[in-house]
Amino acid sequence: MMSSQPDRPQDGPPRLLRAETLEWSDAMLLGHAPIDVAHEEFVEVVTALADCTQHSALGCLRDVEAHLLSHFAIEQEWMEKTEFPAADCHLDEHQRVMDAVQKVNALAAVGEVGLHDVKRLAQALADWFPGHADYMDSALSAWINKKMHGGAPVVLRRDLQATAVA
Repeated sequence: MMSSQPDRPQDGPPRLLRAETLEWSDAMLLGHAPIDVAHEEFVEVVTALADCTQHSALGCLRDVEAHLLSHFAIEQEWMEKTEFPAADCHLDEHQRVMDAVQKVNALAAVGEVGLHDVKRLAQALADWFPGHADYMDSALSAWINKKMHGGAPVVLRRDLQATAVA
């Protein structure tokens, strides 16, 4: 059970923290449908975690952990099957994220952390994901497409704002 103590910043009164979250869009597509589906689900569970309440936090934490276990296991399977050259680095990053999520989940379950800490985790995940997807997962998507189809992925994106070139 999560702590019912009010969450207090180090030097101040209690405050409610709402993490800025991700919003799914076609700009996040990488060109390998299973990765894209997993990423959209990631955005959903992290958004739910960011929006959780004292009463829904434990369920949201469990959902994030379950999603990541599945998501990361599938990516590991693809890396092994295709002999992805950067697998060790990629899997190390997954493990660090998994360790953090499982630690917060375990501490929340016994009341050692409160809503503030859960929201900080949601923010950390929202901050981490774009860089991971842009660099590590896009490389994995390109590798899988090259192995499966002999070329780079083709990504069709809808509803993107066009920027004018000066």
